[in-house]
Formats: sequence, C-alpha cells, structure tokens
Amino acid sequence: MTGAILHPLAIGCYGLATLLAVAGLVRPTWSLQLPVRLLLAAGVIAQLVQLGARWQAENHFPVTGLFETLHFLALWVAGITLYFDLRYRAQSFVPAGAGLSLAALACASFGPQKLFMLTPSLDTPLFFLHVSTSFAAYGLWSAAALVAIYDLRAADPDLGLKWRRMLDETLYLGYILFTWCLLAGSLWAYLAWGSYWTWKIKGLWSYLLWFYYSGVLHVRRQPRWQGWPTDLLALAGFILVLFTYLGLGIFFKTSHPLQ
Repeated sequence: MTGAILHPLAIGCYGLATLLAVAGLVRPTWSLQLPVRLLLAAGVIAQLVQLGARWQAENHFPVTGLFETLHFLALWVAGITLYFDLRYRAQSFVPAGAGLSLAALACASFGPQKLFMLTPSLDTPLFFLHVSTSFAAYGLWSAAALVAIYDLRAADPDLGLKWRRMLDETLYLGYILFTWCLLAGSLWAYLAWGSYWTWKIKGLWSYLLWFYYSGVLHVRRQPRWQGWPTDLLALAGFILVLFTYLGLGIFFKTSHPLQ
C-alpha cells in the first residue's frame, strides 16, 4: 500500500523538478531554484520512507529485484544531485540528475513490486553491506557520467574546475563503496560456500568493473589524462555499469538474476 503511493509520488516529484529546472535554465529570471530543491528533497524523502516501510515489512534491507534496486540507485542519484545543487550551486546539473532518477523509477515500474523474503543463506548482515554498497556505487558512477558530459561542454576554465571536483567526488565515493561491496561479498561467499572467489560471471564482471575504476582513479592525476580523457573514461564506465547491472541479467544466467 505504501509503495502504491510513494512510488508515483517520487516519480511526480522528480518529473516536476526536471521540468522546472529546465524552465529555470530557459528563463533565468524566473525564481525556480527553491521549488526545484524542495521537489528534489520531497522525492528523496518519499523514497526514504518507502525504503523504511519495505525494510520493516521484509525484515531485511530492500535491495532485491529490479524494482527495489532501481529505486535505491535513483535515490543515490537524486541525493548527489541535491548535494551538488546546494554545495556547488550546480543548477544546470539538476535536469540531468533528476531526469536520470526519473528514468530509473520509470523503469522500476516495470518490475514486480511484491515483497521478497530472503533465504537463510542470504539473511545475514553481509547482505546489507554487499548489495547496498553495490547499487550506491552504481548510482554514483551513473551521476559521474552525467558530470563528465557537462565537463566536456564547459568552455569556462573555472566552470570546468567545478565539474572536475564534482566528478572526483562521485568517482572516489563510488569506488570506496564498491570496494566495500567486494570485500563483504568475498567474506559472504567464504561463509556460504567455503571460498572467497568463484568463477561466476556476475562476480567476474564485478571485479572487472572494480579494476576498471581502479585504473581510472590511477590515471586521474596524470597530466595527460586531465580533462576530456577522464570524462570519456567516466562515460565508458557507465556503459560497463549498465552491462554489469542489467546486461548480465538479461543475456546470461547468473547468481544475481533480475526479478
């Protein structure tokens, strides 16, 4: 019942925020900054309330299935968008960030909204650490791809510096969270199956994704990789994120199926 109300409410908030943010860019004289922020905040609150309600109903952190994982990803994208708007006054980023959250929730509408109970092997605190940090990182790296597009289009050096700071924050925080995801997943695998590593395709691609962003952060500070090369790496990383999250579940039989 809660999801039937809060899910469309969040979609409506992000949709209106996107439209008003675009209108504010087209008509700078219109004072739309505060309404946009309030709508973004309302969408985040609606998602948090739904998260808490499903957590209580399922008795575990609700990040199973397509509906819940896309919601969690959208929550992080919307949250980082609101943060960037407040800290960096990045009003021009709001249409992209809110629009991506809106798209994620629209796609989530096609997934089953039923509650999922965990099997005993999954019902562990490591589930929370492994799965939640994974989709939080996906959301942050998705936002990084959007920031990279803005940085590529920046003509003003000072404006470009702001976008690069925002890009660093999304890349590094996403990397830290995804590292925690892999550590928790390895420990979970050892306790469940007696091995820290298995040659399952989902785990393999997750480690490839981690190594990719390790490389991005390694070259990030090299002079010849400053600017547009890092932006292109962030965009390519988003394609890897999409494939690891959605592509594997669509094209292969994995231990992490899309429900």
